[in-house]
Amino acid sequence: MEQPKTMRALVLRAPGAPLQLEEVPCPEPGAGEVLVRVVASPINPSDLAMLQGEYGLGWPYPLIPGLEGSGVVVQGGGGVMARFMVGRNVALVGETQGLWAEYVVVPTGRVLPLPKDLPLGVGASCFVNPLTAMALVQEVLDAGEKSAVSTAAGGALGAMIRRRAAQKGVEIINIVRTEAQVEALKAEGAHHVLNETEAGFEAALAEACKALRCRVAFDAVGGAMTYRLAEALRGGGKILIYGGLSGEPTTLHPGTMIFKGLNVQGFWLSKRLERMAAPKVFLMMREVTKGLQEGFAQTRVARSVPLEEAARAPSDYARDMSGGKILISTGAYPLGL
Repeated sequence: MEQPKTMRALVLRAPGAPLQLEEVPCPEPGAGEVLVRVVASPINPSDLAMLQGEYGLGWPYPLIPGLEGSGVVVQGGGGVMARFMVGRNVALVGETQGLWAEYVVVPTGRVLPLPKDLPLGVGASCFVNPLTAMALVQEVLDAGEKSAVSTAAGGALGAMIRRRAAQKGVEIINIVRTEAQVEALKAEGAHHVLNETEAGFEAALAEACKALRCRVAFDAVGGAMTYRLAEALRGGGKILIYGGLSGEPTTLHPGTMIFKGLNVQGFWLSKRLERMAAPKVFLMMREVTKGLQEGFAQTRVARSVPLEEAARAPSDYARDMSGGKILISTGAYPLGL
């Protein structure tokens, strides 16, 4: 195809600034890179952090957000893999430019060919949530444990963690914020569901951790939640902080840390993948593709929004993250949802 000179994109000019739909130059692929016609990109909590300048990638402004998505490779910039990818449906993650745009250029190593029968709308959420769920559950297994606490469990990633944990024989204590979420998770088959807003939550969490001998927690919330997790976990455990949905600084009691011997550490998927050998990452991605077809890695989509109407979509998603993903769609190809 003849590469277009310009494209439409949502542009962020400063942290916290409103998104603007702009006509910008279309990027050109270099050696080992591909030009992808973007089809859809989900809004994730990590995208919300990027919009506020609180995500660790450090992309320069003005920037195009959107960390992951799906599309069709329309041009290669040179190299065997780039030529191999042309014409294929793919999932991908951005490198220096995001996917809330009509086109993006990425290295071939950031592209995953999708099965022909997998809808592009499903393939848009291939990386962030599935790989995070797999990596977090693996942390439990690597520690020789059989249970974990999962905060913000009413959302898409919480559901994926439950499904992955069930595959691996790990019990999950799910923490949610509303009684409706409690009922929804129990109807789904979850055995341990706690409402953090109820009186007696701390005691119930401590009892559940005692019963399951739980020493691992996945903390997507931060703030006071980290304190509550530390108080409830068994001695010698660890808390993996992978999000800050509360918007508040994490709190801990020194005595709890000292006498329980707890380990509190940050978890960032990008850094974990960087430390892994390429063959292992490839095998994980193969497993994600299989999971998309069989259900483990699928994300519930609440609705899709056209690119030209998507400037307010992140705010809509932030108000109801447990209601399902919002996909930003360019309209280039059918989503198949």
